[in-house]
Amino acid sequence: MRRPLLQQPLEFLLILIIVIGLSPAADASEDAARADITAPAVCFASGTPAEVVEQAYERFASSYESHSLASLMLPNYVLNSRWTSTATDGGGLGQGDPTTITWSVVPDGTSISSGVGEPPAGSSLRSFLDSIYGDEATWLPVFQQVFDRWGELMGVTYVYEPNDDGSALPGAGGIVGVRGDVRLSGHPIDGNYGILAYNYYPNWGDMVIDVPDSFYTNISSNSLRLRNVVAHEHGHGLGLGHSCPLNQTKLMEPYLTTAFDGPQHDDILATNRAYGDRFEHDDTPATSAELGAVSSTTVDTLSIDDNADTDVFGLIAGDGAVLDVTVTPIGTTYLAGPQNGDGSCSAGTPFDSLRIHDLALRVLDVDGTTEIASADLGGLGDPEDLTGVDLASGAGEYYVEITGDATNSAQLLELSLSVSASLELFSDGFESGNLSAWSDSSL
Repeated sequence: MRRPLLQQPLEFLLILIIVIGLSPAADASEDAARADITAPAVCFASGTPAEVVEQAYERFASSYESHSLASLMLPNYVLNSRWTSTATDGGGLGQGDPTTITWSVVPDGTSISSGVGEPPAGSSLRSFLDSIYGDEATWLPVFQQVFDRWGELMGVTYVYEPNDDGSALPGAGGIVGVRGDVRLSGHPIDGNYGILAYNYYPNWGDMVIDVPDSFYTNISSNSLRLRNVVAHEHGHGLGLGHSCPLNQTKLMEPYLTTAFDGPQHDDILATNRAYGDRFEHDDTPATSAELGAVSSTTVDTLSIDDNADTDVFGLIAGDGAVLDVTVTPIGTTYLAGPQNGDGSCSAGTPFDSLRIHDLALRVLDVDGTTEIASADLGGLGDPEDLTGVDLASGAGEYYVEITGDATNSAQLLELSLSVSASLELFSDGFESGNLSAWSDSSL
């Protein structure tokens, strides 16, 4: 985990870096982009001496400079790198689009070129992991857990590709039934600790782990060391850069930490901006996220990912039902800043991820068009809620719609709702739903 390829102040997340832009034109020049594979991002072990880091940067600094995007001095965070084409989806993918990424583990002996100044060498990842875990059936689920967790947090679906034809790495795109979009490999990089791994950016995403680094022989806490390295490096494979300062609150900080397990708030917000949430594209009643028949539920890790995103959720209700629903923005104020040119971290400045979008809420009738109720009274950072919404059209599927404002950025949020029976009143004020409470059974 070390240094993004572009050093510039970003608003937060430092979702940045490289390779292929988000416009459809990127697909037309994909062949050219594949021929110009950018330098990877590097992961250092915590406590690596500064002089070791500086020497490593000196070895491969020219690779970074040759791919500099320093002319892109934009005032906000930059999403200049996300998957625009995968083996499953084909091309045309852009910001906020859900994406399917396949992953595979290369055969031992697969040729790996020098990524960070180390000698080229064949992959020995499989035999290295066998020596630690005993067999593939034990270590493969460790990687699966990492991809499963990323997939729970944003709009990427991961599919394990059991085949890998051993094409030289990097440079071979994913092909269904042949090799993954993301390919996991390993060879010697710099001995124990120091550089733990490096990873290429989309549309590649290939990972090279330092083997046989003794760092990975500690498999406590369900192999937390290996899982956090893989999760961090795949963050680069999704298009994320490093986020500072070093305070052990973000997976994408430049140095590995085991203070937590997997992606954290800043990392999740970044990937939701790039790929939407896990229910995308749920922009209309016809494509709504189906919640089914629920009495009470809370759905978390949702997002409005830009200034045009709409999220719609369908729920099944019976006759005489009443709906209570609340949408709550999720966020906090934390320090975020750029990584310095020598690989060190800046102190960062406060960023408020709670107050990005002014959210609005609507409930739609069974026709998916007629508005039953709406709420848009709160401001930035405030929840919106509707209580006692009468679902008067009887049994059927109703819809909850969430929108943001004109801010072209991502807001994390959660949705809470409950469906209950209607308590209609007789003319004398008694509730028809509570007859047993006031009738005199002794008469």
